[in-house]
Amino acid sequence: MKAIKSFSAEKYSGPWTNLEKKHFLNRVLFGCTQEDLQSLENKTFEQSIEELIQPSPAPSPPLNHYQNQEPDTTGVAYGQTWINAPYGNGVINARRVASLRSWWIQQLLFQKRTIHEKLILFWHNHFATQMEIYEVAKFAFDYQNLLRTHAMGNFRDFVKAITLDPAMLEYLNGHRNTKEAPDENYARELQELFMLGKGENSKYTEHDVREAARVLTGHKYSRLDGKYSFDASRHDSGDKQFSDFFHNQTITGKAGEEGADETDELIEMILQQPEVSKFIVRKLYRFFIYYEITEAVEQDFIEPLAQLFREQNYEFLPLLKAFFSSQHFHDPAFHGAVIASPLDFVVKTFRHLKPEIPEETDVFLYYSVCNVFMYFAGITQQIIGDPPSVSGWPAYHQAPLYHQLWINSDTYQKRNQGILALLFNEVKSEGYKVKVDVIHLASKTTDPGEPNKLINELSNILLPITIDEAVKQKFKKDILLSGQSNDYYWTQLWDNFQNKPDDENLKNLVEQRLRMLMLYLTGLPEYQLI
Repeated sequence: MKAIKSFSAEKYSGPWTNLEKKHFLNRVLFGCTQEDLQSLENKTFEQSIEELIQPSPAPSPPLNHYQNQEPDTTGVAYGQTWINAPYGNGVINARRVASLRSWWIQQLLFQKRTIHEKLILFWHNHFATQMEIYEVAKFAFDYQNLLRTHAMGNFRDFVKAITLDPAMLEYLNGHRNTKEAPDENYARELQELFMLGKGENSKYTEHDVREAARVLTGHKYSRLDGKYSFDASRHDSGDKQFSDFFHNQTITGKAGEEGADETDELIEMILQQPEVSKFIVRKLYRFFIYYEITEAVEQDFIEPLAQLFREQNYEFLPLLKAFFSSQHFHDPAFHGAVIASPLDFVVKTFRHLKPEIPEETDVFLYYSVCNVFMYFAGITQQIIGDPPSVSGWPAYHQAPLYHQLWINSDTYQKRNQGILALLFNEVKSEGYKVKVDVIHLASKTTDPGEPNKLINELSNILLPITIDEAVKQKFKKDILLSGQSNDYYWTQLWDNFQNKPDDENLKNLVEQRLRMLMLYLTGLPEYQLI
């Protein structure tokens, strides 16, 4: 990585060219397309930030795609949503889980042009749960909807909501936490992973964990309808005394339904610690900028933004706008400095190559084909809905390798094999063959018959950083010119095809070269970066 020029949290004042826009879009979206860049063509820096750092409308809910045009056993018709239906049985629930996974990846593949979907993944990694543990599809949808609702709202409200969420209550044993048998699982993770972190200034004690567990007794949910409730008879109504880290604060025990209010008091007590805001800004930093937090980053970037977060009463929008408007975020050293996560990689590839998939109205095929892209992310170590532990995916937090953990001999090969299959129309699902129209992609460039312009424009969109001219010239000669030295070879081939679009031989020659060009560009190490 290049040397960092600015650590400042002050507003960016540098150039706003396609280079800077591409970096911004690659980090806040899942990939940057030509259309994304064009959307900012006449926008100022301030307008671009304002447009991208906004919530998007709630999507339509997941559907019954799984019953082959018949209602399921709970009466949910084919093509209708199941989110408010009874549990049914294990088979129906498993099919709904598949429906949810496909629906979730659909939100990424066809994302609105805002940071919202990327933030949902950030919070899914932060407030991690695993569908394979709590299993119920309804819980998974409500959990995802909770992330969507609070992703750009208020952190205080977010923590209170996630604490009482059935998926989280099941996942971290909150519903098993009673005065007779206190369970410290959620009380520990609330402090260690969700609010304060493990830093040297997070000096809560084991005693604080035990007292927090007592506060959190009595919360439960119904597995039948997924609704939360509070059981006062299971709540520890005694006083809870915390350590000097929390200024020896006592949460006075409450009997009856008022016992539920102690949870709010616990969260408020933790929020009084400045370390909370610093911890959240550090998490944002590692997810959206870079994994290494130096003393300069901590002092000049983390601390000012953490202070802003506290001053704004833990509202996210002011923090996010300041974060992405900063000099430090837009420092050229970060351009293409991060290895793309599997989801970033799969979704940006989909958005770049624009494969033809079934219409949404063909619900069964549409969901089945979209699930293929979930599968590609899964085999390269990122199954949405199932991070490997409550700590989230290791690449976002595990020192010293961090993002390097995404790439090994197995995952790198599978990433490239996935693109190969996609480009050469070998991806199939339920008899449907997914096709990539490389001729259409080339025709979107300004002058596809001119090989230098074609390669320049394709590489500028596909790659986050500029590649050597020698590499481009090699691709041109070996692929587009088939070893010839004259650019006219490709120009003539392209022009002949334009004049005779029904000539299968000409079409095959053009397609073959374009597929190989796209394969080689996406096979470069630079394509693994964002």
